[in-house]
Amino acid sequence: MSNSSGQNIIEKILADANAQAKEIVDAARAEYDAAIESALQKAEKETSAALKTAEDEAAKAASKEISAAEMKAKKMILEQKQACLMDVVSTAKSKLDSLNDDEYKVIIFDMLGKAVSDPGAEVVFSASDKAKLEKEALSKGFKVSDETRDINGGFIVKKGDIEYNYSFESIISVEKENIEQIAAEILFA
Repeated sequence: MSNSSGQNIIEKILADANAQAKEIVDAARAEYDAAIESALQKAEKETSAALKTAEDEAAKAASKEISAAEMKAKKMILEQKQACLMDVVSTAKSKLDSLNDDEYKVIIFDMLGKAVSDPGAEVVFSASDKAKLEKEALSKGFKVSDETRDINGGFIVKKGDIEYNYSFESIISVEKENIEQIAAEILFA
């Protein structure tokens, strides 16, 4: 074998070794790049999921805060409405208590005209109202009961065992409950 052919063989072996080494390095580099790309994609997915979870939690917390603030505002509005209601009730009671005799009679007989439709019904007054109103009530065709009740304004209509309370206190109480129910429906709607 000649020296040049030995040289050629060595060069061929070295070239093959270098080519094989380059293939191994290229394969390792490709594997490395794929591993890095996979890790980056996984990290991006995890970061995205963590960000989404954080956004969801923030949205839930904000929603809770908004709901709490809305309920607090509704409660404050209701408290103001109730305070107004109490003022209206108090004013109504004061006005009823301060009616002169003529105004009081007009209101009572107007109420009697609307409340008493059955000729057999009896009207029960307080002792003081009975003394002031019985004569006129009888002259207007109302049947006045012999009994009296401890009421401050207004009257009671008695039909057998059934009584309908038209005392000022009872009327104001019923209207107050109606207004409170309306306010509650608004608040909790």
